[in-house]
Amino acid sequence: MELAINPSRIISTLCYSVLKVDPYTNCSYSCKYCYARWYRGGELRPRLKALGMFLKVAKKLELRLAFRIATLVEPLQDIEERSRITLKILRIALDHQIPIILSTKSDRISRNPWREVINSMARETLIVVQMSLSSLRNRDLEPKAPDPLKRLEALNSIDAPKVLRLQPLIPNYSFSDAEEFVEFVRDYVDQITVEQLRIERSEIDFYKKFWDRWSYYSFEGDLLRVDAPEILYELKKACEKYGVGFGLCKEGYFNLENVNCCGMHHLDVKIRPTIRELYRELLNKGRIRLDDIDRVFERYLFGEKLEDLPRVIRKALKFHEKVLLKSIRDNNVLTHLTPLMKIEDSHIVLREV
Repeated sequence: MELAINPSRIISTLCYSVLKVDPYTNCSYSCKYCYARWYRGGELRPRLKALGMFLKVAKKLELRLAFRIATLVEPLQDIEERSRITLKILRIALDHQIPIILSTKSDRISRNPWREVINSMARETLIVVQMSLSSLRNRDLEPKAPDPLKRLEALNSIDAPKVLRLQPLIPNYSFSDAEEFVEFVRDYVDQITVEQLRIERSEIDFYKKFWDRWSYYSFEGDLLRVDAPEILYELKKACEKYGVGFGLCKEGYFNLENVNCCGMHHLDVKIRPTIRELYRELLNKGRIRLDDIDRVFERYLFGEKLEDLPRVIRKALKFHEKVLLKSIRDNNVLTHLTPLMKIEDSHIVLREV
């Protein structure tokens, strides 16, 4: 899918920003932990097809839906100086009032013409900037990316809402003290969103020097995830102390979050439902009949509300919706996705954690 992440039991149930534009085919940063190494390869070149399809959809789209730039590549890597595909996407979004979540590791956001366009979009509530890093001090896992402190400093030059993506969180590598980390970054960002490290089992010998607790992440293949809920809790408490929003990316601990993980609350957009919406309903009702799930979701971008969307977007969101509904009704899948919920007597209920 050119303008959407492929459906899966993890993405379809946990991600709000499944619409995306990847401006390039590969990434020159080559971070050692990069999840995209499992999905891509080949020559680094502009994705002109994605640019053309985004323009076509932008001209037709009437609902206010957010697109992510990007998912599997760095959108502001050095090739952007020549090709400027990301800049063109941003200008299309500005012209057609399409909200954007810009996800980057680059300090190029502080340079014109990118800075100028980002600030123009920010004045019209059309952009959130997510700056990713894995550590403030350690760079050996992402040696080709800009210095982490330069990334934070670049955020000061833009007027958009700012999300720090701690991606990936690697215990005993990303920081030594959660509160100290949050205290340092709080003047740069409005929100921290955390994604714990995912690895293939074959890589565990390298990473076990940092952490020794892992859990299965994927339903297919042999992907593992750092298992460190206590660190997530420490980060959450520190964010509360310093007035920073806190979100989690596909972790399932909805009880720790206090903002939209993608930063969509800054954009006033229509969102697709995830299992978070069921969790919030459970906090009020205690139990939800499986037959009533559609009723919970009807206030979101769901069901008949998809019908008037451009075909390529409607088709993608319907695929995600189908996987979401099927996953929710499978107790083994649901309890794998979150420790907070389970199916009991044809109802979804809260679990004690």
